[in-house]
Parts: sequence; C-alpha cells; structure tokens
Amino acid sequence: MRWTLRISFFLFLAWAIFMVSPFVALYDLSKAIEAKDTARITERVNFNALRSSLSRQILGEYLKGQDLEGAELDIATEAGAAVLNPVVEELVSPQALIDLFENGWPEKAAGSTGNTGASLTFDISSIEQAWRTFLFSESQGFRSVTVPVPVDSPKDQQFRITMRLRDTTWRLSGIELPAPLREELIKRAAVASR
Repeated sequence: MRWTLRISFFLFLAWAIFMVSPFVALYDLSKAIEAKDTARITERVNFNALRSSLSRQILGEYLKGQDLEGAELDIATEAGAAVLNPVVEELVSPQALIDLFENGWPEKAAGSTGNTGASLTFDISSIEQAWRTFLFSESQGFRSVTVPVPVDSPKDQQFRITMRLRDTTWRLSGIELPAPLREELIKRAAVASR
C-alpha cells in the first residue's frame, strides 16, 4: 500500500510539473524580452513555425473577403504569400518580438501609427492571475498549449500565444494576432505590393 501511495504521489508530482512547465517557459521568454536578451529569445522561439502561423493568419484574413474558389483560391494563396512575405519577415525577429511584447504593436512592421490597446506582457503578479491564466489556456494534446494574453482583456484585444514542446523545451510557435493588428498588416502588405 505504501508503494502505491508513493508511486501515485510521484506520478501526480510529475504531471503537475509538466502542466506548469509551458507557463514557466512563457514567463522565462517574457523576462528575456524584458531584458532584451536576444540569445534567450532565440532559444525560446521557433521562428519557422511563428512565420508560418503569422502568414496563415494574415493571408486567411485577407482571403476571407475575396470570392474565390478552386484554382483561383490556390493562385491567390500563392500570390498572397509572396506579397505578404516581406511584412511577415519584419515580424519574425527577436527585435520585433520585443516590440510586440512591450507595446502590443510591432513598430517596424506595422508602423507607429496605431496600437491595439493591449500589450503582450505575460505578468503573473498574483496567484489569482496565474490561476486565471491557467484556466483560460487551451491544451492541444500533450505537446501544445495556447495561452490568451492578457487574460483579463476582451477576446478581440487578446493575443493567443502557442507554446509547443520540442524535445524537452517549450518554445513559442505561434501568436494569434488581434483583428485590428491583422487588418493593419494587410493594409501595409497592400501598400508594399504596389
């Protein structure tokens, strides 16, 4: 009986550590961004996955308003990816992430003309804030967790950060942008393509 309790306790402890680990990694990334430590930021971000995530969102938002089907949609997707590439590349760098986390608005990519009204600060200043962040996060299996930031903001102003486990390290693999920021990036892509 004693061994069963010990094994159960250690399994529970391992599960609890695993459940908290993506939030610890996100907190570490937030502190690296606050310190402007580009080496630590690079360790905690999968830039290829982030690039893909941002391209898919911005292009999807743009194509939503178009009346395209079949081959037209495929051609528009290819053309849109080529047009959006310079805008997305400006978002996928340690400095752009620093701007995004600090200001809620990537100044270089989106210009300094606007702001979403929300910043991407991952602050766990109290147990209640940490608990709310944990409750509103979404797990996609054992390898991916999506965290709304800031958790207390309205959904249309929240960023949704996806942390993905690779080997033994949780890394940022996607950021779902609020609608105003996606719209501004689409406008900038349209201007850049002319």
